[in-house]
Amino acid sequence: MSVIEPDARRRPGTATAAGYLMILAALLLIGMAVVTFVTSGPIVDAARANYTAPPPKPDQVASGVRLVFIVIAVIFLLAAIGELVLGLLDLGGSRVARILSWVFSGLLVLCVGCIGVTSLGNGNPGNISGTPNQDGVDPVKFGNALVDAIPSWSPAAFGTLLAVTELALIASIVLLALPATNAYFRRAPEPEMGYPTTPGYPPVPGYPPAPGYPPPAGPAGPPQPPAGPPPPAGPPQPPPADDNP
Repeated sequence: MSVIEPDARRRPGTATAAGYLMILAALLLIGMAVVTFVTSGPIVDAARANYTAPPPKPDQVASGVRLVFIVIAVIFLLAAIGELVLGLLDLGGSRVARILSWVFSGLLVLCVGCIGVTSLGNGNPGNISGTPNQDGVDPVKFGNALVDAIPSWSPAAFGTLLAVTELALIASIVLLALPATNAYFRRAPEPEMGYPTTPGYPPVPGYPPAPGYPPPAGPAGPPQPPAGPPPPAGPPQPPPADDNP
C-alpha cells in the first residue's frame, strides 16, 4: 500500500513577511523586558534613599518598587514567547495560529499603545500636588527623586522599542489578512491511499500455452466403438465374364 501525497503548498511572501514581523516583535518585547529590568536598579536605590521614614519602611518601599518592575518585565517576556510561537506556527501554515495571531497581536497593539500614551502623559511627575503621607514623606519630592534616578538612555531606548514593536504588530496583522495569504492557510487535502499495480510476467518463449477448460458435456448418447485400424483388404476378384461372343 502506498500514500499519495498532495502537492506541497508554496508559502507566499505576505505570509513569510507576517511571520518574520511577529518574530521581530517578540525580540523587541524581550528588549523592553531587559530595559525595564536594568532600569529598575537605580530607581530601587533611589526609593530606598528618598523614602524618609523610620526603618523598615524604606526597605519595604524599595522591595515594592522592585516587584513592580519585575512583574512588568515578566509580562513583556510572556508576550514575547506567545508572539514568537504564533509567528513560527504562521510560517508553517497553521489556520488556528493565524486566528490566534489576529487576537493576540491585536491585544498587544492596544496594550503597547496604552503604555506609550501613559509614558508620554507621565513625563513630568513633578506637577503632581499632594501632602505628606502617613509616614511623613512628601510624594512630590519622592516622585521627582525616582524620575531623576532613571538612566538617561532608558527613555529613548524604551520609546524606540515601543514604537517599532507597535509598527511590526500592525503590519503583521494586515499581512495575515491579505487575500494573497488566504490560499496558504486553507485546509490541505487529505493524502489518498492507493494500492500499487503488480506488473504481469512476460510469457516464456517456447512454452505452450496452458490448455483451456473442456466445454461442458452434453446429453449422454450411445457408446461409440473405439476407433481402430481399417479392415484388411481381401484377394483381388476376377472381372466378370462377358456373355457376348
